[in-house]
Amino acid sequence: MKYIFSSLVILLSTITGTAKAEPTAGPIVDPTSICNGGVCSEQMNNIVDGYKEGSARFLDQSLIGYSGKCFHLSPNYNSGKAHHGGFVFQKDESSLGISGIFSFFYEEDPLADMTSQEMKQHFEERGSKLSPAKQNEDNVELAHIFDETDIRYSYRSDASKKNLFVIGSTSDKGGNVSSAVFCKMIRHQ
Repeated sequence: MKYIFSSLVILLSTITGTAKAEPTAGPIVDPTSICNGGVCSEQMNNIVDGYKEGSARFLDQSLIGYSGKCFHLSPNYNSGKAHHGGFVFQKDESSLGISGIFSFFYEEDPLADMTSQEMKQHFEERGSKLSPAKQNEDNVELAHIFDETDIRYSYRSDASKKNLFVIGSTSDKGGNVSSAVFCKMIRHQ
């Protein structure tokens, strides 16, 4: 199957976390520091540069979708090879939810021709439900906190709100990053 669902992480946490207390979060990793030391590809560094210049003020509609190229910093993938991903953001006065999906080994973005609503439905049909997220002055953040691992996604947009920069990381409770993903995505209607 070519899709890996972010909701799989949520499902696993639900199954394994029902009898336990909430896990304690480890330190928040600065997404702009992951590439320090020359470990990232040129594409990843370009995304970090876009993220640094970006803003968290892109959520100007109740439902917004973005999709585009993603580069994975992981021993399992070539860091220079583009894969694809997409996220939808649903916001009202009191809450923000994000769902997403990564698509591996496609030559073109399989979500490119979908509207934001079609993306949301597509994600739901594949098990990716909206997860609670938060927007602050610095970024929009989605965090999945587990006993041994934290998975965090940080989002910022350029001034036009057309391009979204996403940096995701998986780290242990000491803040040591084991893998990361860097995406530049285009806004859907």
